Amino acid sequence: MQISVGDTATIRTIQGLATRLLEGFAALGPGEELELDTSQLNEADLSFVQLVEAARIQGAQEGKPLRLAHPANTVLTALLERGGLAACADSAALAFWFHGDAPQ
Repeated sequence: MQISVGDTATIRTIQGLATRLLEGFAALGPGEELELDTSQLNEADLSFVQLVEAARIQGAQEGKPLRLAHPANTVLTALLERGGLAACADSAALAFWFHGDAPQ
């Protein structure tokens, strides 16, 4: 199942995405994964990163992994860098956010 983030994921819009993620996880069977499409994202803040990290943990606990449809785009990469998350990312975070390729 795929969920599109759309073009904005900020504190003002994050509740809608949180609801869609919860509904998405509920609709999945064991072992099925939820895919998040961030390709249209052009505005985001740290509430988005916090939500996605929480959803990753929840999905892993439920055996329903969350993954990004595409590596982080330039907007998301810049956000992760500003938040200090890109520089200290472990291999699991690199695999999730950047599909294994460290940001340049």
